[in-house]
Amino acid sequence: MSRREQYLCTVNRDDDGRVLSIELEATNLEGEQRHIQIQGLGASRVASAVHDILQVGGIKGRFWASSKPIYLDQVTGAQVELLLCATKSLRRGDRIDQVSEGVAKMSREEAAYWHAKSHHAGGLPALRILLMGGHR
Repeated sequence: MSRREQYLCTVNRDDDGRVLSIELEATNLEGEQRHIQIQGLGASRVASAVHDILQVGGIKGRFWASSKPIYLDQVTGAQVELLLCATKSLRRGDRIDQVSEGVAKMSREEAAYWHAKSHHAGGLPALRILLMGGHR
């Protein structure tokens, strides 16, 4: 990752604690922002994978359970952004599960590579095909 970015992740829950949406804001040094949000069934399906990435990134469980925004380091934030971008357009639950689990299991270096690729044409489709075992 050549650019330094700051990431802010917010997990919105209902009164019973179920995940309703996951939002991520990325801001680079020039002040340019990207925002991605995944809601509903997609959010509940990727929640476990996002939680796994945050744990590996050193984020404690109490922050995950809180409704307050979570500040993420560059590598953890990029991996969460990759997961949300890769799953947002998917509709089938089994594919959301495959892609989100695959991104969560990536090493930090592999996730950084795919995050950089995801900002170029064909990057996200290639990642999805890889993680779904070649199925479209």
